Amino acid sequence: MRMAGLGLLLLAAMSACRQEDPLSVADKINPKAMPTMTTHNVMTIISDSGVPQYRMVCPVWYVYDNVDTPLWILPQGPYLEKFDPQYNIVFTVAADSAVNNRLTQRWHLYGNVEFNESPELLILTPQLVWDQREQKVYSDSFIHIEQPDKIIEGYGFVGYTNSRGTLESYELRRPTAVLPYNKDKFPGAGGGGAMSAALPEGVDPSMLADPQVAATVAARQGQQDL
Repeated sequence: MRMAGLGLLLLAAMSACRQEDPLSVADKINPKAMPTMTTHNVMTIISDSGVPQYRMVCPVWYVYDNVDTPLWILPQGPYLEKFDPQYNIVFTVAADSAVNNRLTQRWHLYGNVEFNESPELLILTPQLVWDQREQKVYSDSFIHIEQPDKIIEGYGFVGYTNSRGTLESYELRRPTAVLPYNKDKFPGAGGGGAMSAALPEGVDPSMLADPQVAATVAARQGQQDL
């Protein structure tokens, strides 16, 4: 009987060791490293004060709200359509990956970025910042610009949009080529070249799924491009 009693006590002790306190498990979870929402195969309308601003399509959408800097992270890239007040498409934006800072309302777009204001303007670049609050787009990377009468290439770009959302003016800080271009005669000319991701060295696009990495990269890029 004594041996049986000892056996039961030993079994109970072992069972207690296996059962970890739920509160201690919760303490090990870092909510800042976990997305508040993960959505796949997204097609949604983004509004501001009840007014539709743009349509977003993306394979994966991570939302991080429980962090110091709330972020949307799209590691497989977005396709965006910007609307004017009459709900016409003003321009489209596509990229391989993107980070949206919800506090500053800046989109940081990486890899094969295409800003298309067809048929008047096409911009191709490895990286671009779209500042919705300041109505500005900018980059310090290589830029390829197509307009109906010319092709311009260079480094460093800043452009401003009007209230409708159309790019009203822009400046190329270091132009390297200005080529006459007749789009009606050569509709397939220009563009076509890959603009690989201009992420900092050692940062892979898949790493943007980490909110701390994404916030650091976006903040660094914003400071460099201003």
